[in-house]
Amino acid sequence: MAAGPAALPPGASAAPSDPIQDLPQKLVDQMTTMFGYHAGYRTTHAKGLLVEGSFKPSAEAKSLSTAPHFHNPSTPIIARFSVGGGIPSIPDADNQATPKGVAIRFLIDDKTHTDMVTHSFNGFATRNGQDFLTFLKLFFALAVAKKRFDDAARKGGDASKEQVDLKQAKGVFDAWLGTHESAKRFFESPKPNPVNYGTITYYQPNTHVLTNAEGETVNVRYRLDPVDGEQLFPENEAPKQPNYLEDNLLYRFPTEPIKFKVLAHIAGPDDVLDDATVPYKSTRWVPVGDIDMSKVAEDNANKQQQLAFSPAPESGGVRGIKSSNDPLIQTRKGVYYISSKQRREAKREPGGVAELYP
Repeated sequence: MAAGPAALPPGASAAPSDPIQDLPQKLVDQMTTMFGYHAGYRTTHAKGLLVEGSFKPSAEAKSLSTAPHFHNPSTPIIARFSVGGGIPSIPDADNQATPKGVAIRFLIDDKTHTDMVTHSFNGFATRNGQDFLTFLKLFFALAVAKKRFDDAARKGGDASKEQVDLKQAKGVFDAWLGTHESAKRFFESPKPNPVNYGTITYYQPNTHVLTNAEGETVNVRYRLDPVDGEQLFPENEAPKQPNYLEDNLLYRFPTEPIKFKVLAHIAGPDDVLDDATVPYKSTRWVPVGDIDMSKVAEDNANKQQQLAFSPAPESGGVRGIKSSNDPLIQTRKGVYYISSKQRREAKREPGGVAELYP
């Protein structure tokens, strides 16, 4: 993580005027300050690899939604595995490279698609974008204070001022976490490293609304269960190779695919639909289908720069699936839009990990 403010990308706003409409820009600016600006890369989950495969729906899927990929025998997909953070060269097992993620686009036809954006943390750190912005700011202030203290102590001089600043930053951060349980859980939760991208569970945190042919609607959150089962390294025992997750994909495909079972968690009448930090109480799960990935996409770096996934499932024109009223979806949609616009218009900087896979 960068220790101090970094230069903002072209078009970034250092002082937005409307606190609601400009919240996505503030989030992008804050993450850029934290991770630095890397031309042509995503603001967060900057390191990743595109893969291709297919989705086959279950027999139960068609009862949930009229969406074509719930009815067609098979639908091609393009997906992006990634690690957390906004540094393209971050080692896969770094503590900041979390949560792991996979975004999936279901390619229904030339004009229609829908996306599923998931990560390995069950839920989201905060209920809304404003709280997430505060979390990032306080966390970064703590990181900066710690680095300044470490630097001063390393030089052997008087580090008393830096120690006071560090204590104050930690106190403010801890006090805020004390009143935001979900952020505290996110910050303190284990940061597991899977044996490969296909041995960890992924969660889609926001509620989606499905409508079937009879006009009946259900509220769902998805979970991707690895067919090979969860296989996680013990703490501090993940491989030291910085790109071990991506190297595995390049080595295994096409002979050893990665497979997931897609499950829809159906909300009950007492479940909270507009807060991604609150798990459903419902025990009803419906199998939606199977995902099989077996190819690294060609022209990977260029496609990653151009392809923009969306947390709003209706963005690609599909019917039968839409966003819920969870306000976090619209904030995330704004962040994705700003980030994708920046990287598409930029000349990709050389030396990033993704450049190894042209």
